[in-house]
Amino acid sequence: MSTESFSTKNTRYEVRVAGSGGQGIVLAGIMLAEAAILDGRYVAQSQNYGPEARGGNSISEVIVSDGEIDYPQAVKLDLLVALTQEACVRNLPSMKEDGLVIADSYLVRWVPWDRVARLPFQQIARDVGETRAINMAALGAVAALCPIVSADALIKVMAKRLPSSKVEANRKAFNEALQATDKIKDSLITLRPRDTFEI
Repeated sequence: MSTESFSTKNTRYEVRVAGSGGQGIVLAGIMLAEAAILDGRYVAQSQNYGPEARGGNSISEVIVSDGEIDYPQAVKLDLLVALTQEACVRNLPSMKEDGLVIADSYLVRWVPWDRVARLPFQQIARDVGETRAINMAALGAVAALCPIVSADALIKVMAKRLPSSKVEANRKAFNEALQATDKIKDSLITLRPRDTFEI
């Protein structure tokens, strides 16, 4: 699905990135929003933390539209990126019926949803030598599977937002996940809610 098709498919696209403190959830949302702006979209971005600090529930929402955004909070999610099991279960009730869930294949063991892509973001981050790059790996899958933002824009924001010493490893994690997702995106199938799809 290309970013060019966005205006003909949908004028409002709602994304929620959810996980635990320390996974870079808020940064991922901010970067997704900034990349969408570079791609010429209207954007609203917000975040919410659980009562716990590091390790607690954390979400970041990005609303993207081809026109002005009249309501800046998510109503029904087009896309949920879940990086913990708790985040997945908590946020599924907010999904659109035909929405897509992207989940870490190790940290999220059970996804009771029809449309699911599971990829090993945590392992990809470890393999590039930067365990905190799990959020950038997840954004690589987002770039491959949803129409709101281009990979080029996300890479530009990455170079701007991350410390220079961390850019290369994070870009590797992003590209690894992007390529892995590209290989399977055309074969994604609709599953029964009790099933999961794992790479």
